[in-house]
Amino acid sequence: MQTSYVRKGNQYRFYFKAPTRLTVTTKAKYKILNTSNWECIPYKGKNKNTKVFYLRSGHYNLTTKSGKNVKIKTSATRITKIRNKLETFSHKTYPLETHFTSAIPIKIGQTVTGMTDMYHTEKLNTMNRYKFTLDKDQKVTMNMSVQPVYENSWSNIFNNNDIQIVQDTDYGYALNPWKTKGTLKNGKYSWNLEKGTYYLEKGSARGRFSFKLTSEDTNAIPSTPKLTKVSSTEDRIKVDYTKADNAIGYGIYGSSLRRYRSNDPLLDTASMIGHSNFTPDGNYPDVLTQTISKNRLINGETYDIAVRAMNDEEGRSFSPVSANQKFTYYIPLKGSHEKPKTPTLKVSYYDDHGSDEPYIDIERDVNPETDSYEIQYSLKGSNKWATFFSKARSGDIVDDPTNNFGQDFKKGQVYEVRVRAFHSNLISDWSEVKTARVDVTPNR
Repeated sequence: MQTSYVRKGNQYRFYFKAPTRLTVTTKAKYKILNTSNWECIPYKGKNKNTKVFYLRSGHYNLTTKSGKNVKIKTSATRITKIRNKLETFSHKTYPLETHFTSAIPIKIGQTVTGMTDMYHTEKLNTMNRYKFTLDKDQKVTMNMSVQPVYENSWSNIFNNNDIQIVQDTDYGYALNPWKTKGTLKNGKYSWNLEKGTYYLEKGSARGRFSFKLTSEDTNAIPSTPKLTKVSSTEDRIKVDYTKADNAIGYGIYGSSLRRYRSNDPLLDTASMIGHSNFTPDGNYPDVLTQTISKNRLINGETYDIAVRAMNDEEGRSFSPVSANQKFTYYIPLKGSHEKPKTPTLKVSYYDDHGSDEPYIDIERDVNPETDSYEIQYSLKGSNKWATFFSKARSGDIVDDPTNNFGQDFKKGQVYEVRVRAFHSNLISDWSEVKTARVDVTPNR
């Protein structure tokens, strides 16, 4: 504990090489500011004259309005020495990557304390992403307190918290997020959740936090609708399904079965048509038929069709997803009833002269009778073809092979490409295989 005196008109400087808990005891009225003139938030100490600050490393200034010398006592403790008392999980437990699959398991009823973005190095920052499981439908309530480092002004983006719960599912949907700003003491928010496994992303307000999840039974979850028919019309896919109990609206899925698979499966989930997996949208029609328009579809592509019911009487909640149905979409046959002409292909590797956004350029001749193309490409020697469909008329690109072949472009590699054309459900022969050699390893 260091003792000194402060008075109006003077500035008193602190410099901390590492994140620090600063304890200040004085009867003076004072402020502590960082070099951006953001006011640091004091928290209660052991008595009315004692305040505690949790500060990142850096320079700070203390100013006072007291017109005469007032005694002040300060004590600084590196947070690294007391982290075990402040955090439920050691900073070494938090993953360095941001994949949902690396989330930390927690239990309902467990109190979790910790710190967010208090350290400048990524190694010591916390991702604040957690995983929990429900063995039945439950109303889950989050009780949270937040002690940000900096002032509570609305312009300060560093004390924002966007709390999001996302289900571990192949069929994504958006629950209401909980948004908080600044200091929070025992704030509460609830979600009605079906049985399953969920990920909780706590947000990014700099400073200390504490939260606990509790649960209770709920009747707010709608029953599961069933698909009754999936069919093609002139310019769309039509999806029919049954009425669900306790539902006020429905969302349908129509995702390509060829969507990429990465190390972060939630980022690869099918989205509801017209909705984001992570941003709630009010458009859940109370009808038992919905359509997927042709501008979202590619001829010859196979889609994964499913439906969920939605209820918002106690915050937005969703039913379990229906059994899915695979459906291949073909534009109704018009014009020629002969299979399309085999495409003529030209393939090259473009390094973009900066080698941070290279791609394989795939050009083909234009055929007005063609509705779509199936493109396959392979890393020579891998004995594997990656496939995607396109309705682009004259060409396509492959800008990153990592999801299909486990690696980016590398100098010396050779990629093989072939294409065939579709006219409704009529299919041409495969084109001649063309190759492209990677002459520059990407700088990305």
